[in-house]
Amino acid sequence: MLEPARREVRLGRSEPVHLSRRESALLEYLIRTGGDVRSKEEILENVWGDVQDPGANLVEVYIGYLRRKLDPPGADSLIRTHRGQGYRLVVPS
Repeated sequence: MLEPARREVRLGRSEPVHLSRRESALLEYLIRTGGDVRSKEEILENVWGDVQDPGANLVEVYIGYLRRKLDPPGADSLIRTHRGQGYRLVVPS
C-alpha cells in the first residue's frame, strides 16, 4: 500500500519503506497504470514532465532504486522489464 503524502509503501511488512519524492511519483504512476506496460517515454512524460534529454537513463536508474527497496531477496521483481517495450508493475496476489 502506497501512502503518497508520506512517501511510504508497505508490502506486507511491519515497517514502511521510505521513498524519495521521485521514487514515490514513479511507483504511483505504475500503480495507476493497472499493470499495463508503459514505455520509457511515457514514464518520462508522466513522472518527470519536460525532460531535456529523452535519451537520459533516469527511468532505468529510478526503476533500479525501487527494485532495491521493494523486492524481497530471492523473489521476482515487482517491476518487470519488457525488453523493447517498457516496464510494468506486477502486484502479488
